[in-house]
Amino acid sequence: MLKFFTPLVMVLMAMVSATMSLRAETTVSGKPLLTLTDRIVFVGDSITGQGGNGGANGWVGIIGAALKAKDPANQQTLVALGGSGQTVSGWVNVEKKSRTASSFLDVKAFDVQAELNKPADVVVIMLGMNDVLSPSLKGDEAGYAKWVENYRTLITALRERTKPRVIALATPTPCTEDPAAPKNLVMDRMVEHLAKLAAEENCVLLPTRAATWEVFAMGRRKQPDFHFTTDQVHPNLFGHLSIAAGMLRGLGESKAAQSVLERAAQEADKRADASGVSYEVALAPDTKPGSTMVSFMIRAYHGDGKIELVTPTGWKVTSSRSGKDGTDFVVTVAADGFARLNSLTLKSAKGSREISIPAPWWVGTGNIGWVGWSSSVFSPEKGRLPPDELVRTGVDFVRDAGTQELKAGTPVVWKPFVGGVNYGGAGSPSVVDFAAVTYFSGGEVGYGLRWVKSDKERAVVVKITRPGFAGTSHLALWVNGETVYAGAPEKARGQDFSVKLKAGWNLVSFKSNFQQWQWQLGIDLLPVDGDSLDALRYSIVPR
Repeated sequence: MLKFFTPLVMVLMAMVSATMSLRAETTVSGKPLLTLTDRIVFVGDSITGQGGNGGANGWVGIIGAALKAKDPANQQTLVALGGSGQTVSGWVNVEKKSRTASSFLDVKAFDVQAELNKPADVVVIMLGMNDVLSPSLKGDEAGYAKWVENYRTLITALRERTKPRVIALATPTPCTEDPAAPKNLVMDRMVEHLAKLAAEENCVLLPTRAATWEVFAMGRRKQPDFHFTTDQVHPNLFGHLSIAAGMLRGLGESKAAQSVLERAAQEADKRADASGVSYEVALAPDTKPGSTMVSFMIRAYHGDGKIELVTPTGWKVTSSRSGKDGTDFVVTVAADGFARLNSLTLKSAKGSREISIPAPWWVGTGNIGWVGWSSSVFSPEKGRLPPDELVRTGVDFVRDAGTQELKAGTPVVWKPFVGGVNYGGAGSPSVVDFAAVTYFSGGEVGYGLRWVKSDKERAVVVKITRPGFAGTSHLALWVNGETVYAGAPEKARGQDFSVKLKAGWNLVSFKSNFQQWQWQLGIDLLPVDGDSLDALRYSIVPR
C-alpha cells in the first residue's frame, strides 16, 4: 500500500521537537540556563556566520531581541564565530590555530583568537552541515564514531579555554528540504549520536533541527513552495526564526521561543494563498526500470469542505482518502505520457491551486572512488566504465540496467527522479539533483536517461547549467548517442549547443562524475526560430 512519507516524517519530527523542548526546560545545578549578563559564544559554519551578519533578521539578532522583549533587563553579549565550509574537524583546527594567531571567519567584527581568549558563560556549537554536504562524513557507524570523537575533542578544547558554565550542542539544520532525503536520514543518525555525546559530556542539546521541521510543516500547510532555506542549505527568514526558536527552547527560554514561532506563523500567513489550499507531491517509491506506469502521491491541505483534483488527459486519480489533516490522492500516468510540465488543479469552495509536475528521468548511481580524476580534473577516457555505452545508446536498457556494474561487486542503483521544490531547481524539469536519490560522496558516478518524442524533425538548443552555490563535477551529455558536451557543467554556461531531434523518439542521456559539495545539473531543450516545443512528449520507457 502506498504511503505518503513526508507528512508522516513531519509529524514524527514535531513529536521529537516536543520531547526535546521538555528536556531542554531542565536546569544546570538548579539554576536557570541563562543569566541577564551572560556572554554567549556561538561556534559554527556559514549558517552561524549568516546568523551573526544578518542583523535583526539573522538568528543571532532574533535571539537577542526575543530575550529583551521577554525581559528588558536581559543584557547578554552574543558573539557569532561562524566560518563558511567548516566541519567539526575543521573547527578543531580553527581553535588550535587561534591559540597563537589572530583569525577572522565570516563575521569580521570578531577575532577568533581574542574572543576565545576571553571567558564565556555559555558556548553554543552548531556544526554538522558541511560534514554531510561536502561530504567528509561516511554514513556508516565508523564514520559517525570518528565524527563524535572530533566533536568531543572540540568540546574539550573550548571548555578548557573559555571555562563556560554551559556548553550547548545545537542539532544541525536540514540539508535539502525533504525529511526523507538521503542526506537528512544521515543527519538524523548524527543527531542520535549528538544526543548521546551531550549526555556524556554534560552538555545541553538544543533542538534547532526539530524546530526547523516544525516550522516547515506549519508553512507547507499554507504554501506549497514554502521554504526555510535559500538554496537547500542556508536559512531564509523562516530558517533564521526556526534556529532562534530551537536554541531558545533548548536554553530554557520557552516564552521567548514561543514569540519567535508566533512571528514565523504570522509571516507564513502573509504568504498563504487566498484559496486556503496547499499541497505536497511525492513520487511513489515502487517505480522500477521497465515500469509502464508512474504514480504520484498528492496531499492537499484545504481545511473544512471538499477538494477536487482535476488531472490532464491520460492522468487518473486511482485513490483518494480524506482525513482531518487533508486529503491524500494517488495519481497514475503512463510512463511515456509526460509533457515537459504537467498541470493538475486542486479545486475547493474558496478557490483553486495549480500543481506542476515535471517530466521524470531515470538516474543511476554508485561509488567507485577517484577513477578518472587527477588534480581535480576528470579524464573521460581514464574514467570509462562498463555502463557508459548502455547509457549513451539506451540499447537494451531494461534488460541490462539491473546487471550493470561500475566495477566488480559495485552495481548501479537505478531510481526515477522527478524535480521538486525541496531540491535544486525548485521543480524545474531541466534540473537533476542527486541529493534526492543518494547520500553521495567524492568519486560517485551518476547516470541519467529520458526519451523525448518529437512530432517532426526539428532543431533545438541544449542549455547546460549547474545550479547551486557550490559544486565540482564532470558532465558527459549525449543526444541519440552523439556527444553534445563533455566538461565541467559551469563551463557550459552561456553556450548554446545546437542539436537536431529526429521525428519520433530521441534519447537524451548523461554521465556525471562527482567530486565535492552539491551535485546538481540542468539539461534543457529550448526552441529556435520561433518554434514551439509544446508538442514534445517525455518518457522513461526505453525505446
